[in-house]
Amino acid sequence: MPAVDVPVLAVDGPPGAGKTSVLAHLIPHFGSAAAWFTEPNARLAQGLDAPTHPSPAGHSLWFLRHEQAKARAMPRLAADPATRLILCDRNHLGALAYCYATHAEDSLPYRTARDFYARHVAPALPERVLTVILLVSPAESLRRRGGAAELPRWRQWFDADLLERLHHFYTHIAPSLCPSPPLIIDTDHASIRDVLGEVAEHLRAAGVTVPGDPTDVTVARNPEQDPLFARAYEQLGGLEAFGHPASEPFDYRHGTVQLYQLGALHRTPDARTILWNPLTDSPTLRAAS
Repeated sequence: MPAVDVPVLAVDGPPGAGKTSVLAHLIPHFGSAAAWFTEPNARLAQGLDAPTHPSPAGHSLWFLRHEQAKARAMPRLAADPATRLILCDRNHLGALAYCYATHAEDSLPYRTARDFYARHVAPALPERVLTVILLVSPAESLRRRGGAAELPRWRQWFDADLLERLHHFYTHIAPSLCPSPPLIIDTDHASIRDVLGEVAEHLRAAGVTVPGDPTDVTVARNPEQDPLFARAYEQLGGLEAFGHPASEPFDYRHGTVQLYQLGALHRTPDARTILWNPLTDSPTLRAAS
């Protein structure tokens, strides 16, 4: 395995479990001390980074290749003297869970996806990878997300049978597919403060202290989009591509960042707004304005 001294924390779980909310609270706490990845989003990829085939199988394979690229990029990110932690909204479990649970035509077989992970992703992972699995029951997942899809393309994530199979995967299968024993949190009756407290303790056990009080929940439940990012947001796909804002804007490494459910935008020191993408040496892909 690559020699990476900086711990990696990946947060995964079914829809509605609170993955992005946890990251939206943790990342501003760490500020420039964290390097971080948003949830992989094929709709924001282009060129050679985009899926080869626009199908369920093609997107699953893209997701797994994205995880391989993330693992390979981690030594470079960890080499930055400012970085004390690498944070990930989802990891390989997301692709494996979908392949296990879906009945979509032309889906990537679960065994194929698992073998790809074992051959190409797992060997590239750093040694110190921590995983947090957030569980949520299908009924609670639907309740938290309003019970119906806001956009047609999100409809499958409101299918009760799919949610049941995802819950089974994350409860009974996913723990054995983590590089080290994961922290598993059942969020059905847990507040965001409870979850953040358990995650902070998990990090402390790995030698990482969260700056300030990690349970001090100051992020609005439904953050507003900052006007600074409105034009780039629409140019790069708007709600279809990014979902809703997940954080207030915050200062990050000489710029300003706002997280969304499915991505993030970064205002650079030279006043450009770009898609946040730490897989590049400098996150300049998909520059907007």
